[in-house]
Amino acid sequence: MTTFETPIGNVPKVGADVHLVRWVRTADGWASETLLCTYVACTPDAWIVDSRGEQMELARDEWSQFAF
Repeated sequence: MTTFETPIGNVPKVGADVHLVRWVRTADGWASETLLCTYVACTPDAWIVDSRGEQMELARDEWSQFAF
């Protein structure tokens, strides 16, 4: 896996808190799912974040930055 030190699009600084959101289908229609995590890095296809001490990759085509 290759990570990029230069930002791809609008990404936070390494170590910054980031709030991500995605939409999931439910029995009642659609619902948002959010995740407050720490930004680690990114690839063209994935956010690499730390959530509660666990590093994970989240697909960039599913997860977007949540704008307040």
